[in-house]
Amino acid sequence: MSFASPVTIVHPRIVATEKILGRRVKNALGEDLGEIHHLMIDMGSGSIVFAVLSSGGIMGLGEKLYPVPWQALTEEEDDFLLKMRKETMETAPNFDHGHWPKADDLSWFERVYRFYDYSPPWESEIK
Repeated sequence: MSFASPVTIVHPRIVATEKILGRRVKNALGEDLGEIHHLMIDMGSGSIVFAVLSSGGIMGLGEKLYPVPWQALTEEEDDFLLKMRKETMETAPNFDHGHWPKADDLSWFERVYRFYDYSPPWESEIK
């Protein structure tokens, strides 16, 4: 006689992008690190790869954009948490509005992931 294995049902949390864009990102000290300005999606998997934070500047002038691996962010009640000191964040790979990285420049995106101490999702472990 065989018995079925217990099944764990995970309910997905589906959210419209408008509920994410514009939210603040802070660190554990409550320091403001930026605002989620864009989400970058892997069109093959449909997964969010980066949240692009905007920080600095005045009315968009001098503002820098910081791609942050999605898994580095933790949703809090009203904003997101990134475990990083503000001074460290200021040294993170970034770009400005007129100079987005090329979508096929995987070495640049891999450098971003390494900065935050994550492995890019497109790299798979060989077992």
